[in-house]
Amino acid sequence: MGRPSSSEAFLDWDDLLWEDPDGGIVQIHGVLPTVVYPNTLRPRNTWSGLGLMVSEEEIELWEHEEELEKKSPGINFVGASSQGGDFSRLLGGLSLLENIQTCKFPDPEPRRLHKYAIRGNKPVFFIEPPLSDDKWCNWLEMHALELTRPLKMFSNLWSRRKFKKNLSKMLKIAKVKSGESSEFAVASAISAAWWVGIENNISLELKQKRDERYASRIRGALSEMRNSGIESPTLLLVASLPQRKSLFNALEKMPLAEMPLCTETFSELNEEEE
Repeated sequence: MGRPSSSEAFLDWDDLLWEDPDGGIVQIHGVLPTVVYPNTLRPRNTWSGLGLMVSEEEIELWEHEEELEKKSPGINFVGASSQGGDFSRLLGGLSLLENIQTCKFPDPEPRRLHKYAIRGNKPVFFIEPPLSDDKWCNWLEMHALELTRPLKMFSNLWSRRKFKKNLSKMLKIAKVKSGESSEFAVASAISAAWWVGIENNISLELKQKRDERYASRIRGALSEMRNSGIESPTLLLVASLPQRKSLFNALEKMPLAEMPLCTETFSELNEEEE
């Protein structure tokens, strides 16, 4: 385990490892939105449970997107890219890449790992709190208020220019994965430009509150696996590639563990194995 520097881990392809002093390891696996990974970029090690940076409500959306794709391939891409904003710019940039698979819905890598975990009877933890969580709803409300402030809305007039500026910066630090198409480096830069644009719209105070909550629930997932009898559990945490560093830093602050929602109780998992 090592502490990543301020820039070296931002777009690096290697997973970050964080060791909990209470026991267990968090393997922070970076993915790119809508991008299909080759086997060389997928985790090949054994892990005990899966952590997804979404709430339980997201699974229903993934299933809905899958049904739409079966009926009309590409319909999710058309709908998302027509909404405007930085996400449509993200999709527009990714769609220009010819040698890798992009703009796939539902988000291919988190969905693939989710299905793999379910088939393997591995616990799946939702790190983002549900909408029924009052504290989280309060955070969402404060975030919405920030975004609707007149100065913030006025600055959105230059969002296209900001995206291009961020993309230019990210292209300079993007790293080519040995043996893979250089387009993965371009895709990582485009994704990072999108992510930085999102983060720049959130105050430092709100980001710290969010990441502390995330880290608490990540530690809670490890704690729940330890309590279930899994020795030295490894939680495979699926996060956006540029998001990994902020999650690692939040874990280093050692917030109190909060038990996140798990797809199935461990008693149910144990019954299936008998």
